[in-house]
Amino acid sequence: MMRNLLSLKNKTYVSFWAAFHVLIVLAFCISLFFTNGLNLNADLYEMLPFANNSQVSKIASSAVTENTGNSVFILSSHEDFAKAKNAAQIVYDSIKDSSKFKSLSFYSDIESVEDVQEFIQKWRFNLLDEKTVDRISQTNGVSDFVMETLSKVFGGFTFSSLDNLESDPFLLDDVNLQNYLKTISDSGTKLQPKDGVLATSFKNKWYVMIRGELSVEGAKLASKENAVPFIYEKCFPLEKDGVRFVFYGTPFHSYKSSTSASNEISIISTISLLAVIVIFFLIFKSFLPLISSALSIFISIGTAFCVTYLIFGNIHLITLVFGTSLIGSCIDYTVHYFINWKCSVELDSSEKIRKRLFSGLFLALISTELSFALLLFAPFAILKQMAVFSIVGMLSSFLTVMCLFTSYKFPPMQERKIFFLEKYSFKIPCKNVLNIVISCIILIASVSVLVVKNDTFQIKNNISNLYKMEGRLKEDTEIAYQVIDYSPTSWLIVSGNSIEEVLQKEESIVKRISDPLICTSKFIPSIKTQKESKAAVELLLPSAQELYDYYGFDKNSFDILKSHFEESKNRFVTPEDSIPETLNGLLKTLWIGQQGEKYYSLILPAKVSDEQVYKDIANDTENVFFENKIADMSLGLDKLTELIIKLFLIAFIIIFVVMKFFYNWKETLKIISIPVLSILAILTIFVLVGLKIDFFCVVGCILVFGLGLDYVIYKIENKENKIEDFAIILSFVTTAISFGALALSSFMPVHIIGLSIFTGLFTAFICSML
Repeated sequence: MMRNLLSLKNKTYVSFWAAFHVLIVLAFCISLFFTNGLNLNADLYEMLPFANNSQVSKIASSAVTENTGNSVFILSSHEDFAKAKNAAQIVYDSIKDSSKFKSLSFYSDIESVEDVQEFIQKWRFNLLDEKTVDRISQTNGVSDFVMETLSKVFGGFTFSSLDNLESDPFLLDDVNLQNYLKTISDSGTKLQPKDGVLATSFKNKWYVMIRGELSVEGAKLASKENAVPFIYEKCFPLEKDGVRFVFYGTPFHSYKSSTSASNEISIISTISLLAVIVIFFLIFKSFLPLISSALSIFISIGTAFCVTYLIFGNIHLITLVFGTSLIGSCIDYTVHYFINWKCSVELDSSEKIRKRLFSGLFLALISTELSFALLLFAPFAILKQMAVFSIVGMLSSFLTVMCLFTSYKFPPMQERKIFFLEKYSFKIPCKNVLNIVISCIILIASVSVLVVKNDTFQIKNNISNLYKMEGRLKEDTEIAYQVIDYSPTSWLIVSGNSIEEVLQKEESIVKRISDPLICTSKFIPSIKTQKESKAAVELLLPSAQELYDYYGFDKNSFDILKSHFEESKNRFVTPEDSIPETLNGLLKTLWIGQQGEKYYSLILPAKVSDEQVYKDIANDTENVFFENKIADMSLGLDKLTELIIKLFLIAFIIIFVVMKFFYNWKETLKIISIPVLSILAILTIFVLVGLKIDFFCVVGCILVFGLGLDYVIYKIENKENKIEDFAIILSFVTTAISFGALALSSFMPVHIIGLSIFTGLFTAFICSML
């Protein structure tokens, strides 16, 4: 190792390399000093594109996800209701004080919530629903309403307290509270109050529900603080004597898929890394190439991170993961250097080895950088981040090899040899014949398959297919879906120039929908509806004295009531007034409020029975939009996939022109044919195994596009060079092991990327060697 210390002959190159990296790190550190620390973005809705990419659409999706995406349902089941309730009670008591939950509900006594009752009492004249107003306005409507009120009071059949009877003789707060409770019940699960909890009977079993919303801490996937294993820990020991828990909600599936994927990728990556380490050590008989490769990748990742953060002010975790995998391909640069460093005995100086490598590595870098540079024009922030991260990282790796590694001292002459190079010739017999045969096989097979199976060849993304439920969680989901019957994945976005316009529009839309739903106007009506409510109350007022006589209150009570009503005539409540916390938890999902010059709100169905009804409403109502979260994300990925394909067609043309400056027509056509044949092979394999050409397949093609060009450029730059042939073989083997092993993953996005990369790289390698 001591003989391989940095030489002092190349101070200028080393100084340039050091200055380049130090200035970037220094700028990054200064930027952190003037901000509130490191900003790592993990927002799902920035990771996945939407067909409707408006800011309001993102806000709406985020609001719903915050409410439903972090919601968990725990159903305790047993044939005996008391035993099901007891098991649920034990679980609730054991988790209710945990910081993993933002909120947790078990009891059904919402009607006893004081802040809601106070709110309803304060605005009792304003909140009567349209059905009640119409009933009062009918002939004999007032007298019927008075008789109904007396029946409630003296029959004890009320939801609200009778403590406010003097200020509310008609029990308006009771009517309003019942409407609130019905709205909440109709828009949520099928479970109903029973013995103080929410429960239902299904197939001869009782199900008692605990519903929770995870905190930021509890929702973290890659964390020991995730709430899902904590829930399992409390529930599983209680599963005996017929008690069975059913788990439902996105967090359970997210935890399972992320944990499985993480474990799989960790195992695959570890095995791949060990294989590469063994190969490097067998080839070079030294730890220096291995340590240097790791150093190059580490520096590249760090530099790319700093520059990306400086440009965007944050960095998304998916950018880091994707960019890191891309920079893993930079090991090719170090492979080519160390193969020559080890056994090109004619290269006895840094200048000679740099001169030998520069042309091939530089052209390979240019072709790859041009490909990624075009992603900067994509209207999707994460793609731009990925492009910057990859461009800077690969440039850093190139500079590390050309400026830093070329300053290494050479091994002693007797050690400058590689066993495999001495043992094997790496000559391909009948190369010209094989070249024609293999090229024809790829072309004919690809065209035949794509023509015969043209009905299955399509660019199509389906988010639902990226995760497949299995085992107990699949069984739980099927049971819970029938028991709870709650899956809000679609909604209407309503917009208007004022709060009043939005609320009135909501009220007219709701009349056209039969599905149970919630919206702001169900809790806070429009001013128009509030005025109609007060008009109905005004019809009731003359009968108030009659009620006071029955209740035994004196005449002053009537005068006070009239005074309160007169004072309230010009007072109206809006969604942006002070709302009690219990209601605010619902309204923060539904009321988006002012964005720019307009106001927005959501109409959120518990379940959509006929999507066409909602589409018709959106089509014939101005400034109303219908969104289906899953379909919209899939469509957004379709558009993004098509855009990337178009950008890479442009990249293909630009690289063709650039290569023509350096090579003749024959060599240029050879170079440009490699990515064409590789992508044809990928498409053929995907069609044969029944996979759609989706976003993740195209991501794999991005990698193949750059790496495939690298192989053929190295080959053309070093014709009939046995050492460079071996470098290309070693480069392919290490890259194929690293990325191809990902095809073994059962996690579909990783599997698709891995299969795409391995197929393309194998084709590019074979064609390049020919």
